[in-house]
Amino acid sequence: MNSKNKNIDSSSEDDAKVYETLTKLPPANELMPRKLTIDIDVKSLYPLKSLPQFNQFYSTFIEETQNIQYPAETIQQEERTLLEYFEENKQNLIYKRFDQLDLSKRSPNERTYFSTLFANFKKQYPRVYFRGDPLFDQKLMPCQPDQLKFDSNFESGNLFCAFKRAENVYDLILQNDINTRGNTQWFFFSVTGAKAGQTVQFNLLNHLKSNSLFNEGLQPAIYSVKENEIDRTEWRRGGFNINYFKSPFIKEYHQTMRAKYYQLRFSYTFKHNNDKVYFAHSYPYTYTNLLEFLNSILINSEKNQYITRKSLCTTLGGNTCEVLTITSNSMQRRAYRKGVVFMARQHPGEPQGSYVMQGIIEYLTSNNPQAEYLRQNCIFKIFPMMNSDGVVNGNYRCGLEGSDLNRRWKKPNKYLHPTVYYAKKYIKGFSKERQIILVIDLHGHSRKQSSFVYGCAYSSQVKTIERVFALLMAKMNPFMDYSSCTFRVESSKDKTARIQIWRELKINWVYTYECSFYGQQKKHFSIQDYINCGISICNSLSQIVKDTSKEFTNQTNVPDIQQQILEELGKMPQTDDQDQGSDTSQSDAELSDDEIVQLFQPKTYSLKQKNFIKQLDSKKKQITTKQTLITQKNSILQESPSKNYQQQQDNKIPLSNQKPKNVTYRIPPHVKLRQIEPIKEQSQPIMVDKSSQTDDWMYRQWLIQIGKQKKQEEYLSQTPTRNIYKSSSQSATRFIVKNTSKIDRGRVDSISLVNSGQQKTSFSQQRQIMRYSGSNFMY
Repeated sequence: MNSKNKNIDSSSEDDAKVYETLTKLPPANELMPRKLTIDIDVKSLYPLKSLPQFNQFYSTFIEETQNIQYPAETIQQEERTLLEYFEENKQNLIYKRFDQLDLSKRSPNERTYFSTLFANFKKQYPRVYFRGDPLFDQKLMPCQPDQLKFDSNFESGNLFCAFKRAENVYDLILQNDINTRGNTQWFFFSVTGAKAGQTVQFNLLNHLKSNSLFNEGLQPAIYSVKENEIDRTEWRRGGFNINYFKSPFIKEYHQTMRAKYYQLRFSYTFKHNNDKVYFAHSYPYTYTNLLEFLNSILINSEKNQYITRKSLCTTLGGNTCEVLTITSNSMQRRAYRKGVVFMARQHPGEPQGSYVMQGIIEYLTSNNPQAEYLRQNCIFKIFPMMNSDGVVNGNYRCGLEGSDLNRRWKKPNKYLHPTVYYAKKYIKGFSKERQIILVIDLHGHSRKQSSFVYGCAYSSQVKTIERVFALLMAKMNPFMDYSSCTFRVESSKDKTARIQIWRELKINWVYTYECSFYGQQKKHFSIQDYINCGISICNSLSQIVKDTSKEFTNQTNVPDIQQQILEELGKMPQTDDQDQGSDTSQSDAELSDDEIVQLFQPKTYSLKQKNFIKQLDSKKKQITTKQTLITQKNSILQESPSKNYQQQQDNKIPLSNQKPKNVTYRIPPHVKLRQIEPIKEQSQPIMVDKSSQTDDWMYRQWLIQIGKQKKQEEYLSQTPTRNIYKSSSQSATRFIVKNTSKIDRGRVDSISLVNSGQQKTSFSQQRQIMRYSGSNFMY
């Protein structure tokens, strides 16, 4: 019975019980035992240093604009790899990551990918090693007093090594995503040892993408520890002489995939002596920041009554993927509440999604009247960080398994992609409980300005229901540009969360929400701007929820918001919906599925590989059983040698003439396939008194026991597991098969029917003899 067709008074207690029975969903506070805080236990493949307490408060945003111009240095255009560059400049190496760790070296037959960290998951603890012995063996240059010191051994850091090319000029190489060939776009490192007023040029040599917003005015994010101590300045944008161009270095791929890297160059003037300055692509948001933020919500007595947390699964790196539920504790109209799903950080190098998610959580747990209205009419399921392993280890796009999680939603692997597998299963179960009206996946964009969405629509017409909520968000959010939105279902994006959820669950409003790394109209976004984007999404949702819940209120004269937006969409010009951005096809830098499987335990093997391994194990068991029979026979003959045996040796009578030709029993291959139960191990032959019995008698006893074993093996191999009773007849021997497990009428079991002393009958004659008797078949 559908609860929507019932006209129920939501205030009665009886109806509240009906709602709970229909939805099978207990109140929000009973989803899991109440725990005020989350244990901050960040697990990485290697030891990490602690970071400063970023973003404790939001100060006025500072955007530096310096017009200092330095002459551009000429670049040698000789094509070479990063490994060749290292061989030429290894005497200038001043920093390499994991220098103090005991890392295993690669084997000689493995292909070298410079600046790649590989983690072998076949053991209980991942075996971490580099592909590139020269970097592993190279000693660092002695540090000079006036020399800069680099570091990235902290959460989300990814500087692999640094070289001092000239005075105040440093070449930096970024670490590839773990278990991949590349995916280098995100950067995060620290510098110490500079003097006040010293200007330094940084060259990041191995970026992945061919175009970037750095050429349109984007500046790196900078955090100074001393400035924070003086005037509490948080992250800001800074740097000058910023250029993004093609690098002379070639990627270490196969010949068909060879291409050049891209290089980022910027300069920065330090303001304080002995200061520690952090540089990043955008404002970092680590896994520790998320856990601290959730703890601040959970210990707040006003907010924790609306939110509950639950552990979705454990990642490959041992971290926990959290799922949050936000709704009202009241039971009124609980059965009619709509479902809303938010998720973020599938790509770990896009921290904008976490700030937008933080704005959503802060708003939904606040005392705002619109937030209270949403809690009473919606149940929110929130996945705040889908790829916590990648965030911890400094990846840009992939997880520890070396694949893009946003390209694994079609058929996620339970062991390789646990967060995607269980999140998809969780969302499907949630859709069976109630109607899901909105799903948003939060990302960051490195090539376009403003914020926008990717949507799904079969038709290219602008007046479609899939575009309604996108246009409403653009009206409510000053940082969103509707003209940048696209609504297409492309084959290259078929495995993304957006398309798979839209296709399988038939939800109209499924979006990938993109926030620019830069900003809008060549003005940088601040952290508060990203948080405001999340608040604007909730405000837009409240308008839609009010529009869809008019049947439960008296607002019959209020105009339909969706109809108004559809009419406005019909007046807009037709667009081609073409876009190139971060929501594109799978990167060539990722490993193939065969290469990924080699890094993980056998439980992640395919079905064909598992069957092949079982066949090898069965062959080994058969060989061992044959060897045990031979050793038993030899042990009996060698323990009591007799006079007859000595005479046979003297007369040179071969003992093999007195033995049967086939001592060991060989099971035919067609009987092996019919075996249902494994052959039970038989007890060892009974030893006899060798002083009173002759050797020939002992050998005959051994043959008798071997014959008994053969008969037992034939019986177990040629008969099914069901109870079989034999009855005599004049014409033939018949078997009555009794099904002891359950009655299964109409199915003929595959058993071998044996005729006693008669010629083999034809197939048609056998069908005439067989007759059906209740739950048994008789022959």
